[in-house]
Amino acid sequence: MKKVKKIGITLLKIGVSFLLLYWVFKKIPFREVWGLIVESNYVYLALALVTFVLSQVVSSLRLVQFLEVQEYHLSKITNWKLYLIGMFYNFFIPGGIGGDAYKIYILNKKFQWNVKKLTSAIFCDRLVGLMAIVVLIQIFAIALFETPWKWALLGTAFISVVGGFFFFKLFFKTYQSIFTKTFLYSIGVQLLQVFSVFCILKAIAPIDSVWIYLVVFLLSAILSLISFSGIGVREWLFMKAAVLYHFDPQISVSAALVFTIMTAFVSLFGIWYQNRKVFDTDSR
Repeated sequence: MKKVKKIGITLLKIGVSFLLLYWVFKKIPFREVWGLIVESNYVYLALALVTFVLSQVVSSLRLVQFLEVQEYHLSKITNWKLYLIGMFYNFFIPGGIGGDAYKIYILNKKFQWNVKKLTSAIFCDRLVGLMAIVVLIQIFAIALFETPWKWALLGTAFISVVGGFFFFKLFFKTYQSIFTKTFLYSIGVQLLQVFSVFCILKAIAPIDSVWIYLVVFLLSAILSLISFSGIGVREWLFMKAAVLYHFDPQISVSAALVFTIMTAFVSLFGIWYQNRKVFDTDSR
C-alpha cells in the first residue's frame, strides 16, 4: 500500500511539472526562450555554474555536521560523492528511491549506522535549510515594500531565527548545539544560489528590480515540493512574477530554465559515482 501511495504521489508531481511547463510554453514559445539562452553571456553562465556547485558543496558539508553529532564520521570527499549520487536520484529517477533515502540505505549497509539516527540527521539537515530560505525571503522582501512594512519584515525574520532555535531546543535537543552553525551554512547555501540566479539573469539581459526575481526564486525552492524536482514550478513562478511586475516574461522564463538545466547537469555527475565503489577505501 505504501509503495502504491508513493508511486501515486510521484506521478502526481510529474503531472504537475508537465502541466506547468505546458502552460508556460503555451504562453511563451520555447524557441524564443531558447534563443535568449543561446545568445547569453557565457562568462556569466560559467560563473553561475561555479557558484551553484559551491552551494552544493556547502550543503554537503552541512550534513556532515549533523552526522558528526551522532558520532558518525564520514570524510568530506566521500560525503560529496554520496551527495552527488543523491542529487542524481532526486532529479532523474521518478518513483525510485529518493536521494536522502539512498544515503540512509548505503550508510546503514556499509557502516551499520542506525537508520533512525540517520533519518533524524538528514531530516534536520533539510529542516534547517528550509528555515534559512524562509528567513531570506523575509529579508529580501524588505526591498519590495514601503518603510513601515520593512520593519515588520525585519522583525518577522528575527522571530523566525529565534523561533527556529527554540524549536530545535524543544524537539531536536541532540542538534541544538550546532543549530547556529548549520543555520549559517544554510544561509551560505542559499546566498550562493541566489548569486547564481543573479549571474544567470545578467547573462541573459539587463534587468531592473532584481529583488523580486530573487524572492520568487527562493519561493520556488519551497513550492518545488509539489512538482518533480521543482521542474515547472520555477518557470511558472518566474513567468507570473514577470506579468505582475511588468518584466519581460521571456527573460524570466529563460533564467528559470537555465537554472533547471544547470541543476540537471550537475546532478548527472552522480552517475559516475553511482557506477563506481564510493567506499572502495576507508571513508571514516
